[in-house]
Amino acid sequence: MIPERIPTVPDSKEIIERSFKETKKVQDIYLPNFLNKVKSLSIQKVKMMESVARRSLGRVYDGFPKFDDLDRFERDLLFILVNGREYERSLNNLRWARAKIVELATNSIRGIKKASDLNSIGRFRSSFYGRFSSVIEDVDESLSFLRESREALKKIPQINRDMKIVIIAGFPNVGKSSLISKLTNLTPEIAVYPFTTKKINVGIMKMGNGLYEVLDVPGILNRRNHNAIERVALAALDNIGDVVLCLVDPSEECGYRLEDQVRLCQTLKESGKNVLVVENKVDLERTSSNNLKISCATGEGLDILRKKMEEYVYARQAKGNSVLQRP
Repeated sequence: MIPERIPTVPDSKEIIERSFKETKKVQDIYLPNFLNKVKSLSIQKVKMMESVARRSLGRVYDGFPKFDDLDRFERDLLFILVNGREYERSLNNLRWARAKIVELATNSIRGIKKASDLNSIGRFRSSFYGRFSSVIEDVDESLSFLRESREALKKIPQINRDMKIVIIAGFPNVGKSSLISKLTNLTPEIAVYPFTTKKINVGIMKMGNGLYEVLDVPGILNRRNHNAIERVALAALDNIGDVVLCLVDPSEECGYRLEDQVRLCQTLKESGKNVLVVENKVDLERTSSNNLKISCATGEGLDILRKKMEEYVYARQAKGNSVLQRP
């Protein structure tokens, strides 16, 4: 799963400067033999730089999730939000750089120990400094990519798979965000233009004796080619959820025909999802259909909706089959 805290990512310049700065903390020591004293100080500086860089790179590498750590839903979202192959390559580059720094330090220390004069010690030390800096600079692009990926990873919601999950789906601007604000403790951005919701909002709803997670996903149009925002919603619908509330706007105030909205609900049903079709904005338009009718503006039908949601959740549980729950 995605860690709650993903480490900040320094650039190569920060790592190099920090590593050289730490060498100033190496304390002078007294040794009768001046050559041995220079060797000891040089080795301590090399070790210090290696330690700082290894920790800096390791903190980033270890703190970012690997593909094997993620479930299908999180992997799908990761590939939507960032270039998955570049993400994996960047992490591998950091792992390589960390190992390379250790190798360079080991070889440099071995050479310094064997050095027979001050010039040789200086050459081994300077060679390490140069090659060290080159390795760190080589992964600057990977560090930059992971810095951007960190912001994308923060958009992947933390889903508690031990709780029942309800997904609110539908066309843009049909009232999904308004509904989740009525059902849960969440107050998402609400506006009167399409695709207001660009990420998955997660709220907690108390229903009966239990708690449920309710997900407000971005709007989806009933078409084959979906944009990145829509694919975020599809990743949730394809991988998680016990019930899908397919919300429609019979008033068509959302800007889309009711016929097209209903067709989306039917498509979701045909794909095997546990779908409850709900008509919102009935304060503006009320149809003669048998669909559940609510108004987020007036609160009409919300109590009935909660009871119906619970029925759908446990009806699916009785069948022993949640909606496309994948590992």
